[in-house]
Amino acid sequence: MRWRPSRDWPKAEAMEGHARLLLDLAMVLGVAALTSVLFQRWKLPAVLGYLLAGMIVGPHVPVPLVADLSNVRLMGELGVILLMFTIGLEFSLPRLLRAGPPALLTGTLQVGTQLVIGFLVARLLGWSPLESAFFAASLAIASTMILAKLFDERGIHGALKETVLGILLVEDLHAVLLLAALTAAASLGGPSAGAIAGTLLKLAVFLAVLVGVGRLVVPLAVRWVADHARDEVLLVVAAALCFGLAQLAAWAGFSVAMGAFVAGMLVCESSRGRKVEHLVHPLRDLFAAMFFVAVGMLMEPAVVLRDWPLVLLFSALVIVMNAVSVTVGATLAGLPLALGVRAGLALGQVGEFGFILLSAGIGLGVVDPSRYALLAAICVATALATPGLLSVGEPAARLVERHLPKALKTYLGLYQSWAAALRAPALRKAPGAAVRRTFLHLLLDAILIGLVGALAPRVVRLGAAWLEGHALGHTMAQGAVLLAAAILVGLLVRRMLRRSRVLAERLLDLPGPGGLGARPDMRRAFRTGLRLGVLLLTGLPVLAAVLALIPLTSLGALSAATALAVPLLLWRRARGLQQDLDAGAEWLGENAQDPWGTPGASVAPSAGGWRTLRIGPHCPSLGRSLAELDLIGGSSVALVALLREGHLLEPRPEVLLQPGDVLALSGSGSALDATQAVLGREQEAGPSKG
Repeated sequence: MRWRPSRDWPKAEAMEGHARLLLDLAMVLGVAALTSVLFQRWKLPAVLGYLLAGMIVGPHVPVPLVADLSNVRLMGELGVILLMFTIGLEFSLPRLLRAGPPALLTGTLQVGTQLVIGFLVARLLGWSPLESAFFAASLAIASTMILAKLFDERGIHGALKETVLGILLVEDLHAVLLLAALTAAASLGGPSAGAIAGTLLKLAVFLAVLVGVGRLVVPLAVRWVADHARDEVLLVVAAALCFGLAQLAAWAGFSVAMGAFVAGMLVCESSRGRKVEHLVHPLRDLFAAMFFVAVGMLMEPAVVLRDWPLVLLFSALVIVMNAVSVTVGATLAGLPLALGVRAGLALGQVGEFGFILLSAGIGLGVVDPSRYALLAAICVATALATPGLLSVGEPAARLVERHLPKALKTYLGLYQSWAAALRAPALRKAPGAAVRRTFLHLLLDAILIGLVGALAPRVVRLGAAWLEGHALGHTMAQGAVLLAAAILVGLLVRRMLRRSRVLAERLLDLPGPGGLGARPDMRRAFRTGLRLGVLLLTGLPVLAAVLALIPLTSLGALSAATALAVPLLLWRRARGLQQDLDAGAEWLGENAQDPWGTPGASVAPSAGGWRTLRIGPHCPSLGRSLAELDLIGGSSVALVALLREGHLLEPRPEVLLQPGDVLALSGSGSALDATQAVLGREQEAGPSKG
């Protein structure tokens, strides 16, 4: 009869495993529910509550509640897959096109800057190149989850929300590319250019086949199920696609997160993505909570206390660099300066994708597991700061605009007015085709420079060995190969600079407001901003791709030179433009209209977000200050210039409007209409005395 216990033993073990899983699930959800309710009451992000719950049920805090980390990790992995699936549901080519060049430039500049600076700081701390790259990448992606919840809670809508969500969409795209590239580099044992190129080629083929075949089948199938079956059937089909493609990607040697992202993109093509997202959303939130709990379980308070200077250093790095890079990117893209400042402060936190990237590095053995606790502490610090950064965004924007030099303020206002005219319909015309073609050639040059930089070490070794066999010394052979590589890179850089100038000229030839792009003084000034934006957009991704191959001193010098060159070039052009305007500013008032001069008169809408208004004797706002009219530091309309008696007057907050003043305003059509309505509104009478 001894065979009976041996036969029943696996069943008993399975029952014990099920009981343990149920216990862990009950424990984790119970503690997470309590902490998330408390954090919501305190008006803090729920993510912080999940991290605290993980610390409570983890092994590093003396609380008699310890969950099985492997079980929580497994459920957290499901959360990662579902999170990537929902990101894919939101990622569609039409939506990316609607976000437009401003989001592409700003998001690329933000990710590239944070990646380069974070990598440089980590290398200076003595970390390995791959570990530095993974950690810098984990800092570069802001949190869609935190910002979406904060925007909903605070009722934030309009330009700020649209701008931030567009940038987050571009960041998510960069995050997928970073995950693929870094995973390939780590799995191959280091940043070998040839091996990485081979893996990326394999990835490109895999994605091409998966997307090509998937687009023929998945959208039609999902559309039919959504239209003819119950919601629970649609949910099951969507989940099957999500986990099925995630497993397919794992079999091919890639990340499960990438497979889930592709599944979301394919479902989005069915035009039923919004319905699927509504069904999957509660499931994603449940398992995403498990993911953050698993992260919290890995937090070691002792490590955080030991590394608190690093927590402060990297937290400040995330907040400051995101604010600066987003502001610069938004400004170069032609968005209002105040809007760029507010968006930059809003994006000053570490997102959920950072943990996905870092966990991939830890799983591949190239990142120290203690970095998880460091990243979690940075996430907590920056998430706690985000509500305050959102609150100070508008005052900070007003402060920046009030203290901005007059020349730079005028330059940015005119540049914004002209850039607002660059819309998709204009770029689809014949001149727009030439613009796209020139940009693609410029991008190809940047890729070639990246390939030369990536292949340089291997070419130096092979070329030096070959030249040594032809009676050349080792040092001379290496010098000859390096000189050849430097000449090639120099020629490519020279061609990039020339093509960036051609691209800027072709952009300036597109239709613009008030003929701004046709004026020689404006063309000189705008050309600088356009070339800087284009070169940063094409050059930063290439620089990020070869970070680990660049000597530390060269990387630091290049970063410092770029950080100094951008503001100096803009300031130089701004001063030149201001001198030209001071010499002849009458043209600003040539087409100005006075909508209050004749009863019932109105101003015809002007293309490109540019409007000039003359303050006639019947304007209700006569005698009121610019600050009272909210024309200084606002995020919707920029006061480009104030013309009085043929001379430019610095638009300070205390300046009072006088008859004959001309206001040159820039902004969207609706924002300009709102400002005109404010100017035409009668001043409310104060309380009577006596």
